[in-house]
Amino acid sequence: MVATRAIIVIDRKVLLGRRGRGFAKGKFALIGGKPDSGELPIQAIVREVKEETGLKFNNPKLFIEVENDNTVPGQIWHIYYFLGETVGELQLKVDEIPEVIYIGKDDLKKIDIAFNHAEILQEYFDQVEHDVKPQS
Repeated sequence: MVATRAIIVIDRKVLLGRRGRGFAKGKFALIGGKPDSGELPIQAIVREVKEETGLKFNNPKLFIEVENDNTVPGQIWHIYYFLGETVGELQLKVDEIPEVIYIGKDDLKKIDIAFNHAEILQEYFDQVEHDVKPQS
């Protein structure tokens, strides 16, 4: 199985959506979904962000690729996490994402986050901190 996820950053905080249905319903997760037949992961994430949030996901760049069984226990998933910029106004597809929040690194342990997204975001925040530290 293949899935895509978007790390959407605004003012150093990452957008998470509360899942309105399916596995992990009610928990917060990165925006994303599965590619349609014949669709590349990069095309899927652009489409999924638009469908679920109304935002245009510009210039997606692969942040990390992982394979695990954290999406649905017992199933191995290949997941692509993309960074990108967004344009537009939030218009949630409320049956899929009834609510969004923006979290920083300090919020990771305070929020009920689905799948392994807290680990991925920890890695993201650690990389950002490393990249902005002054060099000696």
